[in-house]
Amino acid sequence: MITEPMFTPGDGMMNIPNKMRMDDAQWQQLIRQVAEHFNNLTIMRGFQYYKQKRVGPLTYSEQQGISAVVQGSEEYEVTLSMQSLTTSHCTCPVSSVCKHMTAVLMSYAEQLERPVHAIVNAHSSTALKQTTKPVGAMSAGISSYADADEQQDMDIPDNQYSQIKERATELADLEISEWHELFHSCLRRLGTGTASTSYVQEATDELYAIKPRLSAAMDQLFELHVQLHLIRFCVPPARNSITHTPVYLSYPAQLAVDALQKDIERIFNHPLDLSGLKGNKLEQLWNRLSETSAYLRKQMMPETASMMFFTPIYRQLWLNWIVPELQGSRDMLVSEQAILDDIERNITAASSPSQSGGSVLGSAQNNESSSDRPGKAVTLPLPLILAQSWMHFHLGQDDQAWQRLIHGSSAYGFPPEQLLHFLHVLADSAEWKRLGDWLVQLGPLLANRRNTPLNDYMHLWDTAIQHLPDAENRMWDTLVSMLPHSRPAYEDAMHSRGQWRRWIDFQLSTGTEPLEFRVVMLQPIEKDAPELLLPFYHQAVERYIGHKNRDGYKAAVKLLKRLSKIYKKMKQEAHWEQFITTLAVRNSRLRALQEELRKGKLIS
Repeated sequence: MITEPMFTPGDGMMNIPNKMRMDDAQWQQLIRQVAEHFNNLTIMRGFQYYKQKRVGPLTYSEQQGISAVVQGSEEYEVTLSMQSLTTSHCTCPVSSVCKHMTAVLMSYAEQLERPVHAIVNAHSSTALKQTTKPVGAMSAGISSYADADEQQDMDIPDNQYSQIKERATELADLEISEWHELFHSCLRRLGTGTASTSYVQEATDELYAIKPRLSAAMDQLFELHVQLHLIRFCVPPARNSITHTPVYLSYPAQLAVDALQKDIERIFNHPLDLSGLKGNKLEQLWNRLSETSAYLRKQMMPETASMMFFTPIYRQLWLNWIVPELQGSRDMLVSEQAILDDIERNITAASSPSQSGGSVLGSAQNNESSSDRPGKAVTLPLPLILAQSWMHFHLGQDDQAWQRLIHGSSAYGFPPEQLLHFLHVLADSAEWKRLGDWLVQLGPLLANRRNTPLNDYMHLWDTAIQHLPDAENRMWDTLVSMLPHSRPAYEDAMHSRGQWRRWIDFQLSTGTEPLEFRVVMLQPIEKDAPELLLPFYHQAVERYIGHKNRDGYKAAVKLLKRLSKIYKKMKQEAHWEQFITTLAVRNSRLRALQEELRKGKLIS
């Protein structure tokens, strides 16, 4: 079985001739053809070939269709006819449609920037279209939109569906909340489906069926909101409304959400296309963007650290689409910041009704003179703190952003990926001075994390120091302030930079045993600065002998052999002979130690 990637993926949609690109109707027709002509086993085998990158570069011809070489037990040449898949050809022994063809189809879908899982789930989504939609009680993982009255009759008469399509033609003029109402009405045709990749694909087909012709930027917004609507369908409220216990996604729902999140990431990877927009059309788009922010803000506020879906999307919306198009204007950022601050004030006022003014981070801060009755600090929602921090970040108000994060971290540890994202944005934009400042401030918030976030954090320090060598001293100070949690990262940084004296001093101060380290860790020090190891080894030898047991003596002898080599390397054999003789005489009553010294040929 070949497991290594055989080919490098192509360059995407730019390679596809215009006549071989697909609109939504053609894409759905292709899915139906796949379901009609390929069985599930063939599709799944083709998916494995696609995932293993066995499909070579695709070539396009209006006469011949799509051609590619697929690496199977040998190389097979595939030619796909997009007019009719049954007339496609592969040089493999299979006389009809085969897994090599499906693998090429999936590579084609990837270059079209269409969801590959739509081909993988072609049978289930097609079957879902053809079956009667069940009506039943809602359950965890089932749409949270429909109420009991709506569930009594989920079928939409033809005239109502026509009205929905007619309403959709006005989409660009409708507010985002009306978009989602329209989506909800459209999806009633599917009944009460359960959250799964097959349902999501079916729902996507239904929503694209009513999509009108839009500008490029509105097309991007439409695609985003389809994904948002379906995530909202798949994700239950963060807590059970009755028991208030955490709610978790089912496995099928998690798979569906993972696919939706991946699609959203792909959407945001493309800059917002404002070409050709001006006047009312441009103002209309900015209104929709502002409403998108409001929609995400509402959806994310109840989220918890373990169920955080809309908060990262809110961050991406501002980072990838809004801020790059503001052209230096701060008005929209200031406005969003004011809205977030209003939310905070309302939460604070509700928690402390006697203090209508509230405080930013807790009423206690406004009650320094009232030592008799200190105010109770208000725990703000994690998404709110993150959103406020991002607005301060984009406005260049770093001190305020740090204050938000530091105070918020005392209430609940931030998910490390949320903190690291600030640092990666600065690294990507080459803001090195600012990156150094943020590394200093955020390090302590990561201090109680396991190694993976700290590894990423240290890589970012390395990047910053490459561009600002003077920042290295700040790194050492920060790592020391993060001890003991930063110990692995601190030790690795000292060792990788050859800071041998600092490394030895740290080991001596913490009472670390030399034998805890593999020889390979100590070899560079023995080579570059062997004299630094003398106190480290000598102190440990005395500790081992002080145990006064056989294991301790064996450990001491093991280190004494290393000391012998170091003294020899330093050409101080006389010092060594004096030391080992004195040690043996001083401990002459310890017979077991004397035996181990003789076994180690350290004394005669």
